[in-house]
Amino acid sequence: MTPQFMREEAARFRGMADTAEREASKLRLLKMATDYEARAKAADALTEPDLREAIKSKAATKIAKQLNEAV
Repeated sequence: MTPQFMREEAARFRGMADTAEREASKLRLLKMATDYEARAKAADALTEPDLREAIKSKAATKIAKQLNEAV
């Protein structure tokens, strides 16, 4: 599930809560919307790169070792 899908589902649950007649149903739907929104935020944190973090590369080391072995 993508963060966008989870946000759309959260909005859908909020809309259903607005039309629900029973208080227990409203609370359950709002809780589900909150849960989906939290999952979307967590997924965003996983997909957005941290620009302050250094990028580690092992490929260059492996290539250099292979070149040295060939010579």
